Amino acid sequence: MLTPATPDQLAAVEALLPPDRAPVAIAVVLDTAEVHAETRRGSHTTEAFGRYCRTAVPMLLRRLLAAESELDVLRAQVARYVAAADQGQDPAPGELVEDCKRAGIDLRDEVAAAAAVLEAEGRFAAFG
Repeated sequence: MLTPATPDQLAAVEALLPPDRAPVAIAVVLDTAEVHAETRRGSHTTEAFGRYCRTAVPMLLRRLLAAESELDVLRAQVARYVAAADQGQDPAPGELVEDCKRAGIDLRDEVAAAAAVLEAEGRFAAFG
């Protein structure tokens, strides 16, 4: 199980990174993995990989920070939703989606995709 980073840990990583860099696209993560694999196969020297990492690692750490921060928000929103249900409140699933959206995480596409899968599974089950 992944142990989430604490806000202090995230702030410590943030403080060590160059300022004003946005998280990178997944393409940079894939490129880094490819360069690493090529280096392991001998296509690049470890020195060349080291030079590559000097620019790639800060970008990857920005992406990690963004992912950790989003995970923190999601965990807090889900915990709040579950606690409300445990205390006898009747939170609607849409409330969780809206709370997440207000916190900067838009789950509408994922909810729509999950609904489509459930609908397809229901049709499949009906036809046996």
